[in-house]
Amino acid sequence: MDGSWRAEARGPVVAVLPLMVPGDDAELALLAEGLHEDICSALTRFRALRVISPHSVMAVAALAEPEIGSKLSASHLLRGRLRREGERLRLTASLIATADATQVWDERIELPLAEVSALRDEVVARVVSTLSARLEETALAHARRLPAAELAVHELTLRGLSVLRQGTLEADALARELFAQALQRDPTHARAHVGISLSWFNEWSCQFWDRFEETSRKAYVHAHHALQLDDTDAMVHMVIAKVQLYRREFEQASWYVDRALTLCPNDADLLVQAALCEVYLGRADVGLRHIARAMRLNPYHPSDYFGVAAIAHCFAGDVEAAIATQQKCAASPFVDSPAYRALPLALAGRTDEARSEWSQFEVLFEQKIASRSPERTGEALRWLLDVNPFRRQEDVDLQLRALLPLAGSSPPQRGTDEGSAASALLARTEGGWLVEFDGQRVTLPDLKGLVDIRRLLERPDQEIHCLDLAERSETTYGADDVLDDAARASIKSRIRELQQELAEAEDLNDTGRAERVAAELERLMDDLSRALGLGGKSRRLGDQGERARSAITWRIRHAIRKVEATHPTLGRHLENSVRTGSFCVYRPEVMVSWALPR
Repeated sequence: MDGSWRAEARGPVVAVLPLMVPGDDAELALLAEGLHEDICSALTRFRALRVISPHSVMAVAALAEPEIGSKLSASHLLRGRLRREGERLRLTASLIATADATQVWDERIELPLAEVSALRDEVVARVVSTLSARLEETALAHARRLPAAELAVHELTLRGLSVLRQGTLEADALARELFAQALQRDPTHARAHVGISLSWFNEWSCQFWDRFEETSRKAYVHAHHALQLDDTDAMVHMVIAKVQLYRREFEQASWYVDRALTLCPNDADLLVQAALCEVYLGRADVGLRHIARAMRLNPYHPSDYFGVAAIAHCFAGDVEAAIATQQKCAASPFVDSPAYRALPLALAGRTDEARSEWSQFEVLFEQKIASRSPERTGEALRWLLDVNPFRRQEDVDLQLRALLPLAGSSPPQRGTDEGSAASALLARTEGGWLVEFDGQRVTLPDLKGLVDIRRLLERPDQEIHCLDLAERSETTYGADDVLDDAARASIKSRIRELQQELAEAEDLNDTGRAERVAAELERLMDDLSRALGLGGKSRRLGDQGERARSAITWRIRHAIRKVEATHPTLGRHLENSVRTGSFCVYRPEVMVSWALPR
């Protein structure tokens, strides 16, 4: 293997050497072999790393370290020794940089031998998480010493992600410049798109809350672009989860959180972000488990881990643990941090301390929020509740009960005045849909396209990706139906036949036949959108995205045609107001206040 692959690689190239076992302990040797394979497999989930195949490593494992590095074009070697000490096992692991043969990191892990399966999981998680973090720190230290013009794509992205942690408007802009430079060199680098997405999300959450529609759309679009480039990057899914949360699309957010953790369960920073998402989703106990695991995997973690843990403790009902934990957290760039330090203090009856924290929050609110939005001056509590996407009303009520006395105001009224908008209704019934628009009421059959349209009506002017309109139960990873070329061609041919038959039935006003044909057509479109990959090969998200786009576009347009046949005025309104494609949107030509009961 020559050095070109290493030069082009987007980050450290790691060779994991077989774990050494003293003596002739066959049982221990078997455990070591399994651990070696598990560590290699787990490391491949970190998109910033490249891992040499264990088969190639085995072929040169007996050579000296510099020679192994040269033959494998590896930037780092991971060596380990496993030995038995009574009823305990000790794993010693060390990371060597091949360029100068220096030891970058070493760790000793001792665990009881009683539960081998749990032992394997714990060892793999701790080695993988710590190794990934240390390699990133090393690469970042190198990147900080060089001007941006001399940095590789991975280093530019890594430096940009580091800058984002500063949480300022200037840092967001600088990070975007670094990500843009990375994309100029490699437009397919998904993690750079993730970085741009995060920068827009951070800009809103730290500074410009009143620009959410603008900045969240940019975050959402870049995240989905990254997803199309690399659907195995866990951070991409986490970014989309956060945007969906703040859009109050809770089911979609939950799906993306779960997908991120499935892809990369041992990334401590990812677990911390997932923990906060779980709190918003009303599962604070799950969030506590995530943050506890993150702290085990990254024992020298930054102090903001404690901030997330404190919030999780508070909404899980352990106020004293929340107060004790938040005392370990350093200053945070987020405007609402003092408010959530005040919350457990107020719940514990420590009113003076709570009032002090709340006063700090109000100062930050006046400086960073109200100054750019004069009509909201003095409405800090309303802003707090509007911005943070708590799914459960009881979590909102908890904050009101504790913080209202500190705010010294009446309960904030949520919702907006629709002014003189025309009223309309789209409601699911037992047999289909009830629609009322422009004074005319009609009923429609049960169509998936109307489910999609309702999602768009719920969020006017907000673009929604076709994959997020698709039902996630139908696109679950690892459970897709696989069709070969012949089967797919047969389905496409049948779809064309059904489309012609549907047009004939509608021309003849044969409602029963049209509905039967439409139902079969819709099922086949769904089958085709789920059939990802050829003959069992791994699916690419680009294929999934294209099929979802085709399926969603067809069923929305079919639903609009059905509406137009029974309610021409509404049909024209939807035809003029709904746009389909990779991103779908409802931009009403006239102001309409829709009632959309679930």
